[in-house]
Amino acid sequence: MTAVLLFFVLAHDLASNLRSRWSDSSHRADDAAINVAQMAQGLLRSSANALIFIAEASRRFHPAAPLNDTALKGLITTVLKQQSQIGRIVVVDTAKPDNPWASLHSTSTSPLCNTSVDAATVICFDATRDTAQGLVIPVAAAIDGRQWVVGEIRVAVLKRAIERVVSPDNVAFSLRDTQGRLVLQGGHDLSAENVKPGWVPWLIGSHIPPLQATVPIGPYPFFATAQISLQDIWVPWRNVALGAISFYVFYLVAFACLLKIIMGAAKLQRHYIQSLQAKTQHLRLAQRAGKTALWSLSDSAQRFECYEEAGDWFGLRPGQTLASANDVLTIVVPADRLLLATQVRRAWKKAVPLRVEFCIQKPEGVVRRLSACGQMVTDETGAKQMVGTVVDVTEQWSVWQRHIESQHRFKVLFEQNPLPFWVFDASSKRFLEVNAAAVRVYGYTREEFLQMTIFDIRDTTERLKVWEDLASPPEVRNVPKLWVHRTKGGTAIDVRIHSVDIVFADRPARLVLAEDVTTQLADERELAYRASHDLITGLPNQHALIQWMDVLIAKSTPFEVAYLQLVGMDAIADTFGIPVATGVLQTVASRLITESNECTAMAAEQAFVWATPNQIADAHMRAVADSVAEPIHYKDTQHQINVVIGIARYPSDGIQSDVLLAHAALAAHAHLHSDETIHYFEPLLAQQSREKLHFAACLRRAVKHHEFELHFQVLTDLHDMRPIGLEALIRWPQTDGTFISPSTFIPICEESGLITSLGHWVMTQAAKAVCDLKSAGFEGLPVAINISPAELLGRDLIASFRAVREAYSLPSGALRVEVTESSLITHKDKAVAVMRQLRADGIAIALDDFGTGFSSLSYLRDLPIDALKIDQAFVRNVDCDERSAMICETIIALGKSLKIDVIAEGIEHYAQYAWLQHHGCDAAQGYFLGKPGPLQDVLKTLSQSTLKRRSVP
Repeated sequence: MTAVLLFFVLAHDLASNLRSRWSDSSHRADDAAINVAQMAQGLLRSSANALIFIAEASRRFHPAAPLNDTALKGLITTVLKQQSQIGRIVVVDTAKPDNPWASLHSTSTSPLCNTSVDAATVICFDATRDTAQGLVIPVAAAIDGRQWVVGEIRVAVLKRAIERVVSPDNVAFSLRDTQGRLVLQGGHDLSAENVKPGWVPWLIGSHIPPLQATVPIGPYPFFATAQISLQDIWVPWRNVALGAISFYVFYLVAFACLLKIIMGAAKLQRHYIQSLQAKTQHLRLAQRAGKTALWSLSDSAQRFECYEEAGDWFGLRPGQTLASANDVLTIVVPADRLLLATQVRRAWKKAVPLRVEFCIQKPEGVVRRLSACGQMVTDETGAKQMVGTVVDVTEQWSVWQRHIESQHRFKVLFEQNPLPFWVFDASSKRFLEVNAAAVRVYGYTREEFLQMTIFDIRDTTERLKVWEDLASPPEVRNVPKLWVHRTKGGTAIDVRIHSVDIVFADRPARLVLAEDVTTQLADERELAYRASHDLITGLPNQHALIQWMDVLIAKSTPFEVAYLQLVGMDAIADTFGIPVATGVLQTVASRLITESNECTAMAAEQAFVWATPNQIADAHMRAVADSVAEPIHYKDTQHQINVVIGIARYPSDGIQSDVLLAHAALAAHAHLHSDETIHYFEPLLAQQSREKLHFAACLRRAVKHHEFELHFQVLTDLHDMRPIGLEALIRWPQTDGTFISPSTFIPICEESGLITSLGHWVMTQAAKAVCDLKSAGFEGLPVAINISPAELLGRDLIASFRAVREAYSLPSGALRVEVTESSLITHKDKAVAVMRQLRADGIAIALDDFGTGFSSLSYLRDLPIDALKIDQAFVRNVDCDERSAMICETIIALGKSLKIDVIAEGIEHYAQYAWLQHHGCDAAQGYFLGKPGPLQDVLKTLSQSTLKRRSVP
């Protein structure tokens, strides 16, 4: 109630204070408006009087003088010096059409005009104008009906004059004409400050005097407005309000604290009362939880008395607390009965404290262990009795028995463990106990061990390391670690130490188990060596090399990597076997080690890597290449190995070890067929490699989705111009309508293993073409397909042909194959065997591009071929080049002598056709005879040529 009353009192005082301040500020606004009006009236009156004076003087002294009269100008100059608020005075003729002051000459009834005191001169004002001197108020005095004296009152001067009489810090003022147009404003900007809070009318009432006043400026067409800042009221009143609120809050806090103290005291009083009431009960509960009770033994009646809780322990009935001493002894187990009686008598007679433990057996057979303490006392009557406590220690006794058993088991495990065990003192580091295994492994007797410290079985160099380990935190110290120990005979053994802190013989100690891992570590070292070294050459492998480079990269040390790709190892392995190739590789490795003092590693089966933080000189690398290229003699064989070297530099060619190694390998692999030995990595190589990989990915997609087309070109018999077959030519169409040449994508197919899938698709499409030819009436025209070396040497070529022929029911001779001489350079025997099997299956074989490879007459003797195809390089100039003609003539003669058909490729004009026909070439193909195209176009051309031949008589 007091707080509410105080609130209303403070609110009333604050409202009264705010109302008083608001009223004072309203009066100040009135005073400020009057002051502004008086100052503005004075300056306007002075300016108007000056112009009236000039107008009257002009009428009086110069009624007929021109406007630029010297005396009138002097008068104007004098007035301008005296009236600083006037910026300019001019005499204007309102009758002129271009008069800029036409708006000033007005009748006396205009709201911006008035008459002078003597009613002879009319004064007019106009709206403010912006001139070179700033804002001005135009004012004019009439000389006669046409001429006016016009002056410009500078608004800035008028504003400064007003600000001298009005404080601009808390007052805002303005001047407006009778039309409501703003002339000037100044003082404090109150646009954001004079927003009256909504709670003000609620606090001081709705009849609030305004903080703004407006006063007319004498007889002139202007009025002045002044406004007081709300901050003048709000800031001091806010301080008063904050003080009142702070006082009220302090009062509330103090009242709340006092109330809390009173309530806390009452609560504490209730707590003490409850605590005192529950003390006895708590004590009894504590004794029950601790299995403790009180007892007494009377001398006179030999009576035993105990609390109710202990009655159950001593076999008393529920609620019974008294029993004779003999009744108590009967429940004590016989083994402890005499000891208990003896101890009680001794304590009674000698008045010494009683401390005894004994076991009792309850009627249901349960055995409990009790610990009794007592003391004989004499009461006021002289009667003696023994009082004390009894504690049920059955659980503690059981734990102790288990501890004894555990110690026994530990001793057995310690002594009979097959691994060395010992305990050493934590401070002196002296052995306290060792087991038989430690004696057997280390060779010392137990007595010798007990005279030694743990440092005596280690090298002296490890003493500091052992101290640091023992001083480390337990979570670090208890982690198993590898150490090297010495036996009595000086033999070093690797052990893994497992240790833990214990208390041994009442002193801090450490229990240690030593696991002999000598053999295991040796195996691990062997595995680590195998993981980081090449087993054939003994050099570090690529993984170890990358680790070596990573160390240099971490130190930002520039270095260079040389990738040495061996050329010719495959031929050695295929010819002489893997053991000889291995010996040759070891010889190369030993030569590289001799030439290099830096890191030399084995990067691949046929490549080495040489890395050095020094710059690799070209002369040195050439010497290394020459050393590798020297003939190698191994087991009665001689071999010649070449090497291509790719070099990459850190950091210019890469900042990662694997990237650097890849760039060096790329520089070598990209120039395997180059005449130069040393090649440096260039970013263009990486770009080309990426483009090749992208091209291969696109090619793989194209093979998967069959994005290719087969075009066909007719083979024509040159004797009767009859078609004798078609050659299937693969095309890869692009979205822009162009085609990618087979010479571009076939090698990549062979490298990536796509050639088999692509070849099977071509084989299938050729079989379909045979069926379409048959349907179109051209049965018997075979279709020839080109077989790459990879397909010829593959395992599935014969099976694929058989499957396709069976699937499309093709007769013998429906399909033909064309192979190049390059297919026979390597694995000739295997290629010949495949070709013979194909011929046996009814597939004719033509040797394509004859004369461009390593042509040999032995091929013609051994190869099972049916036709020779003269390469277009010889046919191109056969009609004009003697050498080309001689070669073609020789091939034709050779084919006829071997009874092999000869087919010419690339006939593009009639002269070539005529020469070949004249010299007995069997068949030909080329643009002159028929351009390659889709099967439907070729069928149309074949039909047309057939009709022409039939129409010829």
